[in-house]
Amino acid sequence: MKRIMAIIGSPRRGSNTEILTDKVIEGCMSRGEVEVEKLFIIDKDIKYCDGCLTCVSPGEMRCVIKDDMQGILERMEGCDGFIFATPNHVRTVTAPMLNFLTRMLPLLEVKVEQDGMGNIIGGEFDSRLRGKKAAMVISQGDPTISSFLVFAVLERNFIDFKLIRVGEVISLGNISTGEVKEKKNDLDAAFSLGRILAS
Repeated sequence: MKRIMAIIGSPRRGSNTEILTDKVIEGCMSRGEVEVEKLFIIDKDIKYCDGCLTCVSPGEMRCVIKDDMQGILERMEGCDGFIFATPNHVRTVTAPMLNFLTRMLPLLEVKVEQDGMGNIIGGEFDSRLRGKKAAMVISQGDPTISSFLVFAVLERNFIDFKLIRVGEVISLGNISTGEVKEKKNDLDAAFSLGRILAS
C-alpha cells in the first residue's frame, strides 16, 4: 500500500487550498491501495525553528525542540509521496508552511569532509526523502498569476530534499472561501495530479 501525506499550510479549514487538496487526495485514492494522512499544520504543536542547526551538525542529526514535529518526520520517512498545499500569502507560502519546511531540516543528512586536523573543509547533503514524489497545490486570490515565489520556495525545497516533483495545481482568482468549487478545470487538474502522484 502506498502512503501519501497531504501537508496543508492554510490557516483556515474549508479553504480553497483544502478543497483542491481533497481533490488531489481523491485522485490518489482512485488508484487503489493508497493510504493518505491529511495534516493541517496549524492543528499541530510545531514550534518555530530557532536556527541552532543542531539537526544538521555532524554526529547530532536531531532537533532539540520537543513537539509534534518529531513524530511527523518519522511518518514522512515512511511515506511514498507528499502533497504540499498552501495559499499565496503576500506572494509567498504561508507562515505555518514556511516554518514546517524549516523544521524538516532533520531529514537532511550531512556528509562532512575533514582535513587531517579534523577541520571541516567541505561536504554535501543527502536526504532521507530522496526519490519520493511530491506535488504542489497553490491557491491565490489574484486573477493573474502572482505565485512565482510560492512555486519557487516549494520547488527549491523539493530539490534540497531530493523529492521528485510530479506536478502542480495553481488556481487563480479565489477571493471567496470555497470559490474553487465552481472551477471544474482546476478540480479536474487536481484529481489528475493525485492519480499521477499515486502511480
